[in-house]
Amino acid sequence: MKLQLVLDPEQGIQNFEHVKVSTNQVDLSSISDNECEVILATDVLDSFSHNGIKELIGALLSKLRIGGELSIGGTDGRLLSKHILNGLLSPNDASSIVGNLESLTFMQSIQDLLMQAGLRIASTHMNGIHYEIKAIRG
Repeated sequence: MKLQLVLDPEQGIQNFEHVKVSTNQVDLSSISDNECEVILATDVLDSFSHNGIKELIGALLSKLRIGGELSIGGTDGRLLSKHILNGLLSPNDASSIVGNLESLTFMQSIQDLLMQAGLRIASTHMNGIHYEIKAIRG
């Protein structure tokens, strides 16, 4: 099964099962453990508190089969700060971004969480202030 966690169900990718994410909540009860070969959660970390992120990662890993691929991402706090300090974001844009975050993470800290959980980091990607990590369950 290919699973995508989405903030807006209408923006899901075809041929993926979609599960809607809301603030600190995702219901994965309809997905069996070890069922997913691919999980896309590229825009969801910003919707979870720091404690919620650890729980989310644990829940996603229980659904990911061995050899399965997890792509997960969020806003990098270090880069957001640099963009604000260097004037690359207007005060209104910065306020809008910060106002919509439940937590602010760093790519390295999420990589560390994934590796501690037994995943192998396959790749990382930065786009502006957003990061995405692709990890494989061993």
